[in-house]
Amino acid sequence: MTQVNPREKLDRTIGKMNRWADDMSSGWGRTLYRAANWPVRAVWHVWRNRRYLTTYKLWNMGLVNLELLFHRRQMTGLPYIIKIEPTNICNTTCRLCPTGMGLPGRAKGKMAFNDFCDIIDTVKKHTYVADLSNWGDPLISPDIYKMIRYAHDAGIWTYISSNLHAFHQDANDAESMVRSGLGMLNCSLHAVTQATYEKYQPGKNLDLVLEKIRAILEAKHRLRSRTPVVKLFFVVTKYNEHEIDDFRILAESLSCEAIFIPASLNLRLAENETRAKIMEEWLPENEKWIAPWYRQNDRNGSCRGKYLKRYPCDWPWWGTVINWDGAVSVCCGVFDMRWEMGNIFKSTLRTIWNNELYQTVRKSFTQPLKSQAMGEPCKSCSGVRM
Repeated sequence: MTQVNPREKLDRTIGKMNRWADDMSSGWGRTLYRAANWPVRAVWHVWRNRRYLTTYKLWNMGLVNLELLFHRRQMTGLPYIIKIEPTNICNTTCRLCPTGMGLPGRAKGKMAFNDFCDIIDTVKKHTYVADLSNWGDPLISPDIYKMIRYAHDAGIWTYISSNLHAFHQDANDAESMVRSGLGMLNCSLHAVTQATYEKYQPGKNLDLVLEKIRAILEAKHRLRSRTPVVKLFFVVTKYNEHEIDDFRILAESLSCEAIFIPASLNLRLAENETRAKIMEEWLPENEKWIAPWYRQNDRNGSCRGKYLKRYPCDWPWWGTVINWDGAVSVCCGVFDMRWEMGNIFKSTLRTIWNNELYQTVRKSFTQPLKSQAMGEPCKSCSGVRM
């Protein structure tokens, strides 16, 4: 009989509790289940990251969360979760992604390996999680496995999100991924059938991607490795919501976890008529899969009142994003280079972390700003700031 390690048991328990919460119609019921889930998640989190947590990192995490509680503008603690972008180049045209839609933004490029190493050396004392993906597919970077290994050896748990189109379907690439020390691989699928898959990722082959996933899982088994944990992602839209149950079955057949998330529609660049068409075309019928800012938005797409935020966010306190060119963004939803907080190749992270713009962002969550023309990147955020 195959033995299941404690981390996998906790992972499955959390997944089941989340599904129970999602299936409940009562908002209070979901809240109670989420609250009961919290201690389980805490145990799982410590277990998963036990080899990456140090006394200093734990102290920094506690300090950051205390400062978040009081919504401090100037921080003593430093971000403990960082998203580093190896490249913003992608090889598919996902219908609801700014990159896939061809929207104007940052120039395309790839981060140099030496620059990546310098960043890791800077953040390794206080950071324990690094997501090496952002607006491009990380597997396009020729140094991605070297980057993962360098971060892993520096004591940072890593994960990436990929469509796997750049993954080479052979034993060498699969073993390179497994040996890199990657903690988790999130695979963007969003479908069970080819017809549905092509609706979101035009011109791509679902069966080929599933074969690549199997190759990675076989390499894990061959090398007797517990990592990377492979999760299959499903952005719920009107075109695929009928496949949710089948997607769970598919994930279970591969011994992977299915992750369901609401769509981000990137409506801020759309005119009112176009916005209405996008929402009509893509939003699912079942409202539980519609993000609250799309259910409750006003007509101009704003997700806040006159000044203050309607929806809480803690990104400006515990996390940050470093783009391929060193530019720092306040969160993973910032696509346009106009909203840079600074550049890590030109200044220290601590200096950027507490500069006037970052403090203005944090202030905007608790106090009205005198002017909305202050360059505050969280203004009117509805999931993605263009």
